[in-house]
Amino acid sequence: MANATDLVTELPFVPFKQRNAAIDSLFYDTKALTPEELGRLSPLIDHEGSIVVVPPAASGRPIRRYRTALRFMNREGGTVRAFVLAGVGSSVVGTAALARNVADAIGADAAGVVTGYGVSDLVTEALGGWFVFGAADRLRLQWEALVRRATTPLSEAAPTAEADASADVAPAPARPDAAGRLATGEPSFLPRPARPWELPGAADIDTLLDLLIAAPPGLDLLVGHSKGNLMIETVLRTFVDQLDGDPHPLFERLRIVTLGAVVGMPSEFPHVHQLIGELDWFGGMNSSLQLPHRTVPNAWHHLNRSLPYHLDVGAALRDIGVAPDS
Repeated sequence: MANATDLVTELPFVPFKQRNAAIDSLFYDTKALTPEELGRLSPLIDHEGSIVVVPPAASGRPIRRYRTALRFMNREGGTVRAFVLAGVGSSVVGTAALARNVADAIGADAAGVVTGYGVSDLVTEALGGWFVFGAADRLRLQWEALVRRATTPLSEAAPTAEADASADVAPAPARPDAAGRLATGEPSFLPRPARPWELPGAADIDTLLDLLIAAPPGLDLLVGHSKGNLMIETVLRTFVDQLDGDPHPLFERLRIVTLGAVVGMPSEFPHVHQLIGELDWFGGMNSSLQLPHRTVPNAWHHLNRSLPYHLDVGAALRDIGVAPDS
């Protein structure tokens, strides 16, 4: 009954889903999945926010699918080491292919959160599911820069020669925290910036946030590609905001890898590796390239190993030390 309901409610999105599944077959390494596995993945049923758990190809175990984060956590949340979020077409096909690449690289199951098919994503999907997130990311960076300037006292922004002579490092300017307080504890009177993408019904974002809040004991790797990187950034910033200054084990434990777009991750997560192809103008348009990142030689935006100029997921993970050498 649930699947029948899904089919009815998803009918307006069928053209987008068909388009995106085809795009994912171009951008992702779908040949890493067997024909039987591909046949069991349905872009019409595996909706936004659902989870697919993909084992290494050599294991012979099947792909498992979960409609909710709670059911996933109840069944096997304690065993999965990695979560992935794909982008570009944002169908379950691309999600599963990326999860298979990661699973093969680390030798353990990887869970993929299917992105991009809620009502709130209709506009972004109509635009290719990409540029609105990129614009929102740039808007956030510009807003944060404005807030920093507005909350920096003039004496700190322009230190005197006497201050320069008496101190090796100037004190960091006070910045508002998630509750709108300055580091001194005083109200900043500046609102927390509204994030254009924090919309009701963003099931993919909600699912990943729920999974991080549940903090699976084995989780130590988060991998995104394309628009998925921007969504990961959104979730991590929300996660940090909701902690309201408290520490969390995931801050130190979680290794974050972004492929095909450079984004501004919260500083609470120190283990961030951002990679973008040398030829990737597509991802570059939606990147903050002034942030630390690695450039992969002779690579474009796609991860499809059957095509030239691909970014090889397994090789990238091994190169940065988050996967063992094969």
